[in-house]
Amino acid sequence: MKFKKINHNLAFNIVAAVVLLLIIFGGVLSVIGYFTFTKNLTNQYVNHSYSIANLSSAIVDGDKIDYYLEVNNENDESYKTTQQRLDVILDKQNCTLIYVIKVDTKDYRNYVSIFNSVQDGHGYTRWNLGEEKITTSTDYANIYERLYTHQSENEYIVRTKYLRGKEAHITSLVPIKGSDGEVKAILCVQTPMSELTSGRSRYLRIVITWIIITLVGISAAYFIFVKNQFVKPLHKVTKEANRFALDKDGSEKIELSNISKINEIAVLAKSITQMEDDINKYIEEVKTITADKNRIAMELNVANVIQSNAVPNTFPAFPDRTDFDIYASMTPAKEVGGDFYNYFMLDDDHIFLLIGDVSGKGIGASLFMMVSMILIDDRALLGGTPAEIMSFVNDRICKKNEANLFVTVWAGIVTLSTGEVVACNAGHDDPVLYKKNGEFELVKSKHGIVVGAFEGYKYKDYSFKMDKGDKLFVYTDGIPEATNYYKQMFTINKMVESLNSHKDENPQGVCEGIINDVNKFVDGSEQFDDMTMVCFEYDDQQVSNEKELVVSADTANLDKVNNFILNGLELSPKTEMQITLSVEEIFVNIANYAYGDKGGDATIKVKNEDNVLSISFMDSGTPYNPLDNSEPDITLDAKDRPIGGLGIFLVKKNMDSVEYEFKDNKNILTMTKKIQ
Repeated sequence: MKFKKINHNLAFNIVAAVVLLLIIFGGVLSVIGYFTFTKNLTNQYVNHSYSIANLSSAIVDGDKIDYYLEVNNENDESYKTTQQRLDVILDKQNCTLIYVIKVDTKDYRNYVSIFNSVQDGHGYTRWNLGEEKITTSTDYANIYERLYTHQSENEYIVRTKYLRGKEAHITSLVPIKGSDGEVKAILCVQTPMSELTSGRSRYLRIVITWIIITLVGISAAYFIFVKNQFVKPLHKVTKEANRFALDKDGSEKIELSNISKINEIAVLAKSITQMEDDINKYIEEVKTITADKNRIAMELNVANVIQSNAVPNTFPAFPDRTDFDIYASMTPAKEVGGDFYNYFMLDDDHIFLLIGDVSGKGIGASLFMMVSMILIDDRALLGGTPAEIMSFVNDRICKKNEANLFVTVWAGIVTLSTGEVVACNAGHDDPVLYKKNGEFELVKSKHGIVVGAFEGYKYKDYSFKMDKGDKLFVYTDGIPEATNYYKQMFTINKMVESLNSHKDENPQGVCEGIINDVNKFVDGSEQFDDMTMVCFEYDDQQVSNEKELVVSADTANLDKVNNFILNGLELSPKTEMQITLSVEEIFVNIANYAYGDKGGDATIKVKNEDNVLSISFMDSGTPYNPLDNSEPDITLDAKDRPIGGLGIFLVKKNMDSVEYEFKDNKNILTMTKKIQ
C-alpha cells in the first residue's frame, strides 16, 4: 500500500519520467559510443593489417609459386629467404599468422599451403609446404573468388565470436600476382584484436558509472523543485475538481484565483472554473447526442449484418464438388459498403461468378448494392450470356436512378466441363488469371460503360479458356487503391506480385495472402474504400500432395528450388538442414555439369505421402550416375584423400534413400526422407 501511494504521487511520477528519459538517453549514447568506438578501432586494425599484408606480399615472388609446389623443398634458398622475411615481419608487427595459399579455382574451397608464419602461444600450428586444406566457410570461398577474378584488390574478415577459445582477430587478404598480372596465390595476415574487447569493457564501465552519478543528482534536485512549484498548487486544483464532481451546486466551491505565479497553473485553475460552468450547460446536450448515436450505431450494425448475409460467406462453398474450389472476402471501409460479390450454380455444368463496386460509400451505396445484386442474380437465373444479363439490368436501373448512382460489374459464366469462361466487363477492373506452372497475369478486354449510366446500352461478351489447375481472381479497386501513410497506392502491379507470391496456395490462401500483404503495405492507415475479392480455382481435385517445378539449370535458381520443396512443410531445424544441403548438392551438380555450356532445364517433383518426402531431379543432360562413384575414405587425412565423392556421400547420409535411373533420355535421381 505504501508503494502504491508513492507511485500515485505527482512529484514521484514526474521525476520518474525524467529519470527514465535520462536512462534511455544515457543508454542510447552508450550504444552509439560503443559501436562508434568499435567501428573506429576496427578501421584502425583494418588499415594496420592491410599495411602488413601489402608489405608482406611485396616479398613473395608470384612467378615462383608453382615452382615451390613442384620442388616441394622447404630448404630451397629463395623459399627459405622469403619464409625468413615473413617470420621477421610477423615478429615485428605482432601478428598471429602470415600465410600464403594457392586456391583451387574450381570451387574456391580447396587450397594448398605455400608459406606459413605462426606466432607462438596463440594455439596455431605451422603448415608445411604443399599441405592441402579445405575451407567450410562460404565467406572465405567468396573472398578467394573475388581476389582471383580481379573483382577486388584486398579483402578482410573480422572474427569476434565463436572462436573456440582463440582471441578476437582480423584477417586481411591480398592477391599475389605474377609478372603476367594474373593472381598466383593469396597472402593472408591475421592480427589479434585484444584491445577491442578490453577497450569496450572499460568504456562501458566509465559511462555507466557517470550515468548513475548524474541520475542521482538530477533526481534529488528535480524532486524538490517539482514539489514546491507544481505539486502543492495542483493539489488545490485537484481538490476543487473532486468537489465539483460530488457537489455541482457550488455551495462549497474553493477559490482558485491567484493560486500560483506560474502562468500555466494559473490558466489551468481558470479553465477549471470555466469548465464547471460549461459542463452543467452541456450535460443535457450530451445525453441527447448519445441517445442518437446509439440508435444510429444499432441501425448500422443491423445493416452490416444484412449486407454480410446477402453474399455467400460459408466455405467450402460447394463441399460436394471436387472439380473446382472458390473463396471470397469482403471488407467494408465503413459499417456498410457498396461492394458485392456472388456465385451460384446455373446448372450442374455452369457456375455464375459476379463482383461489383457501387459508386460512393455508406448506407446509400449499400442500398444501391442490394438492389443491383438482386437484379443481376434474378436475371442470371433466367438464362442468357453475361452481356445480355448486364444489358437488361442496366435498363432497369436507369429507369429509376434519381440518385445518379452507378455500379461497375464483372460477371462471368464458367463451363466446368471445358473450362471456357464467357464474361462481360461493365467498367470494372480486369480480372487476373493464373495458368498452372506459370504466373498470374491480367486478362485485358474492352470494357463496357458502368451500369446505371445510359439506358439502352448494349454490352458485349468476351471469352477465355481455363485449364486444369488454373485460378481466376476478381476484385474491386479498394485493393490496388489501398493507400499508406505516404499517400502511396498498392497498385495493380503490386497486387499481381502479391498474387504470384501466393500462387501455389488454394483460393482461401490466395485471398488471405492478399489481405495480409495489403495490411502490411498500409501499415495501419485508414481504409478509404471497400476491399472485395473472389478467387476461383478450376479442377481443384488436381491439387494433391504431389507438385512439380521446372526451372533453368542455373545455380541462381537454388533458392527458388529450396523454397518450392520446403513450402508448406513444418520440419525440425535438423531435418530442414539435411534436406537443404542434399538439394543444394544435387541441383548445383546438374547446373554445373549436366549441360556443359549449352544450358538446359531441370525438373523437380516433390511428393509427400505417409510422412515420407520424395524429391526427384530430372535433366536431359549427359547420362551420369553419381551413385556409381566409390565412397570416399573419410578416415584418411584431407591431403591423402582424392578430391570428389564427398558431396554424394553426404547426400546418402542425410537422406533415407537415394536412387538413380536413366529413362526416356533423362537422368532421374530420387531421394526420400521420412519426416514428422
